[in-house]
Amino acid sequence: MDYPQYEDLVLDIKDHVAHFRINRPDRLNAFGPKTRPEIFDLTERLQKDDDVRVVVVTAEGRGFCSGADLGGPRDPNAPPPPRSQRFGRLEQNAISMMMPSLDKPTIASINGVAAGGGMAWACSFDIRILGPNARFTTVFVRRAFTPDNGLTWSLPRLVGEPRAYELFFTGREVNADEAYRIGLGNELVDDPDARAMALADELAGNAPLSILFSKRMIQYGRDHSLAELIEYERAAGAHTRDSTDRQEGVRAFLEKRKPNFTGN
Repeated sequence: MDYPQYEDLVLDIKDHVAHFRINRPDRLNAFGPKTRPEIFDLTERLQKDDDVRVVVVTAEGRGFCSGADLGGPRDPNAPPPPRSQRFGRLEQNAISMMMPSLDKPTIASINGVAAGGGMAWACSFDIRILGPNARFTTVFVRRAFTPDNGLTWSLPRLVGEPRAYELFFTGREVNADEAYRIGLGNELVDDPDARAMALADELAGNAPLSILFSKRMIQYGRDHSLAELIEYERAAGAHTRDSTDRQEGVRAFLEKRKPNFTGN
């Protein structure tokens, strides 16, 4: 898979793990005019890249992502940023659909502020590893904005409706300890980048098809009945029953060795 040289993103792919970060530390990694279109483009390429099994996002500098860049330089004659080909109608708010659209585990290492749209993006990852400096704020009410980027969908599912109401109504800041306690993070560690990469390496060694369908099943179950989900599980099992990886998994178990999965 070919990847362009992005302006706002730094990308590295090694051992089936794609690691990227927003490289705008002077703006606390806020979304500039090119940031989200570049993430849209990158996500589509990662989805098609069979060599990539896990996606990790870390941050440059003190912020994970402070949302839309309200204070950066603007060119009044510049054309509007390009829309995502897959989510054009939703325009830039589609940022929170990028990570869920990947049929691969996504991990965010958060050790700075995640605010507004940046918090929405953070909440869209499958797994969030928090560092001691992680901070979250919905912030919209403090700017007279309405919530966007899908945060009113993801936040209640993570922390519950009553707490989501409170966080939206107050816009207050949530520190790392509270964020971990209320469910905004899976782990709270001293070095979240190292932990995120170690977890990514572990997941990259697991069966890609099993991970793919696990993610799809969880997403499918949000809007379907238990009976419908069980039928989906049955169909997925039938699809993978004769896969090479299924046979390898059984052989590895019987031979008491680590399996070598290929994604086939």
